[in-house]
Amino acid sequence: MRSHSLERTTASATSDLFQVIRSILSPRALLAEVAQRYALVPTTCRLLKRGLNDTYHLTTVDGQYILRVYRAAWRSASAIEYELDLLCHLASRGVSVAVPLRTKENQLIWSVSAPEGMRHVVLFSYAHGTRVSWTSEDDANLIGRVAAAIHTASDDFVSEHSRPPIDLAYLIEAPLVAIRPFLAHRPDDLAFLEQFTGLLKARGDDLCALDWGLCHGDFGPKNIHVAPDRSLTVFDFDLCGPGWRAYDLALIQWVATDHRTDGLWEAFLRGYASVRPLSAEDVNAIPFFHAAAHVASLGLFAENIGDWGSADMSDWLFDRELKFFRRWAGEHMPAALGKDL
Repeated sequence: MRSHSLERTTASATSDLFQVIRSILSPRALLAEVAQRYALVPTTCRLLKRGLNDTYHLTTVDGQYILRVYRAAWRSASAIEYELDLLCHLASRGVSVAVPLRTKENQLIWSVSAPEGMRHVVLFSYAHGTRVSWTSEDDANLIGRVAAAIHTASDDFVSEHSRPPIDLAYLIEAPLVAIRPFLAHRPDDLAFLEQFTGLLKARGDDLCALDWGLCHGDFGPKNIHVAPDRSLTVFDFDLCGPGWRAYDLALIQWVATDHRTDGLWEAFLRGYASVRPLSAEDVNAIPFFHAAAHVASLGLFAENIGDWGSADMSDWLFDRELKFFRRWAGEHMPAALGKDL
């Protein structure tokens, strides 16, 4: 009698599940799915990290792989296909990237039904080696060379799928909309940010002559591994899309600025220019995109507050970013700083 009551209670609880924003898929269940879908013999699966998506480390009897579980409603299947098309294209051009693997049914992407909705899954090759260093000019030079190789190899990239461009709407306008509610309690700082981003947008006409094409979108040492033979493998193209190539370079300038190590930024630029011509216009635009990248990053936190938690939008974060924006304006817009800001 008691067991029947328990069965009814369990069934009722299952049918009335509380709404979920983001679940963590079971590594054990994913292991079983991989065993069924791929011509592999998986042995372990563990959650590696959570971020914009969930990343799992998978081992098999033959080697290691990375399993990415995209967040529900973060990327459409078509947007993911664009990323996968790009990776296959770059690999075909000899660029070392973490490539997607095909299932037994010749699919690159598959989906599972999670409590919060459909989640897409892709299995990637493993980027062997360790994170590339940003303390060595030799490594900085290598990073520059691989950035140029990606840009050159993707010059003729085409896909039947699409991604929104990494344009001023992506870098400045949409982030500002997301940021505004979190600065409402600091009206003077919000007014400054409104004016600052307005001045950045006003420079849009100056960008017309810049190199435009495929961008990694999150290019930096954290997404590059170096093998013992000094070869580099680039991964995590989740933020890729068509944009100004100087934006990818600006993300490295951000790293260089944070490390405050002389010579590394110059070594990176020398490495890039040794593979791909770099115009004076593009070099001069890099500081602009460095500032825009900070706006976009702050907006990314604001846009994902419901998933990552409100602690990420702290006054400490705003103090740090506003300090950067004011210092940048003082260096690159001194006249505007005195007049408008």
